[in-house]
Amino acid sequence: MTTRDTRAALEPVVQVLRSAGFWAYPLYGEDGRWLVACDTESGRVDVRIGSDGYLVEVWDVSPGLFFDEEDERRRMIRERLARMTLTRLVEMIRSAPLAPGEELLSDAWWDEQEHGVGVRLSTEIPFSAGSMLPDVVSSLLEQLDELLTRIEERLLD
Repeated sequence: MTTRDTRAALEPVVQVLRSAGFWAYPLYGEDGRWLVACDTESGRVDVRIGSDGYLVEVWDVSPGLFFDEEDERRRMIRERLARMTLTRLVEMIRSAPLAPGEELLSDAWWDEQEHGVGVRLSTEIPFSAGSMLPDVVSSLLEQLDELLTRIEERLLD
């Protein structure tokens, strides 16, 4: 599929998401592919053309997990421990997802700029289900928020 074809194939996605109240816009991504992006209060949404449908990704960073720590050195130690724990936690979630949304986890990271946890969920839906994108996005954003909260709680234990 050419770049022009990809952008044309994503135009209905922009319209469906905008009509549902999302601020959706086409964007030429850093990977050299067109996508539809949405910025919401609950997280970011990226929709691309996948292998056999629309690849829907939602992601967000929860900033300042340890900002309440007044001692700079202690905060840095807690952040380092969180980075190490996060890696093992993600491996555990991927090997045995327990809660809804955990099976969709595609990435989790420690964001150095925001000093917090970042999480990305992804799923692919058939092209024929394009009209269901707003519902899929809303559901994924809810699952993203719940998963971010659970991960932060585990890191704070």
